[in-house]
Amino acid sequence: MFASWDECLAHVKETFESDDSSSIHARLRLEAGPAMVWNGKSTADPEYTVVHIASPIAPADKADLLHLAAASEDLPLGALRIMNETVHLHQALPFAGLEPERLDQAIRLAVTEAHALMREI
Repeated sequence: MFASWDECLAHVKETFESDDSSSIHARLRLEAGPAMVWNGKSTADPEYTVVHIASPIAPADKADLLHLAAASEDLPLGALRIMNETVHLHQALPFAGLEPERLDQAIRLAVTEAHALMREI
């Protein structure tokens, strides 16, 4: 398990190729597409710290959001979020007890799902 966000971020940067990173996030390049990883408070419950994972799908003004939402229902994550005028596949994992393998799998899954949804556009 990760003891701190710094330890978690170091693991992410060592495991994946990072285009741009800072002390608070990493922008990653995977074979299927890009991803961003950062930490913050849960939007569902601000008492909890979570690790956010997002992979871009398309500009929000060019995407048929109803079609994307319907297509995402068949995927394990299927959580869409609009950030900076771009539709992303998004996942938030509780930081407490987060294992490196779980984080790695979640990053890969988010990018794979985003890539699948890009083909729906």
